[in-house]
Amino acid sequence: MHLAVLAILGLEADLTLTAVVIGLTLRRRHTRATLVATALAALATAAAIFLVWALWVVAPLCLGDSAPTSCIAKRAAVGSPYLIQGATAQWAWMLAVAFCARFVSEKNLAHVSG
Repeated sequence: MHLAVLAILGLEADLTLTAVVIGLTLRRRHTRATLVATALAALATAAAIFLVWALWVVAPLCLGDSAPTSCIAKRAAVGSPYLIQGATAQWAWMLAVAFCARFVSEKNLAHVSG
């Protein structure tokens, strides 16, 4: 259980840093580029999480079943709404971080550094 929590925290830290990089890299481009880049990152992450979940959690439960494909499809369908909600929340988080990075990079912070 502790390993799963550490993995989730590591993934969140990685995605937050990715969003910062997206925001800083695309700060001079149209905001649509930031929307698309963060959406692609969130979508790729959701697909990877779904694949890992299907292979490590769902597929072992269907071993020995006479129709493993339908067993996996039925069990995977149960988690689909959570995947969509999680991907949407992740995209919102990445957008917020990316736009904050854009906003901060546009400000003159010379007075802060002394």
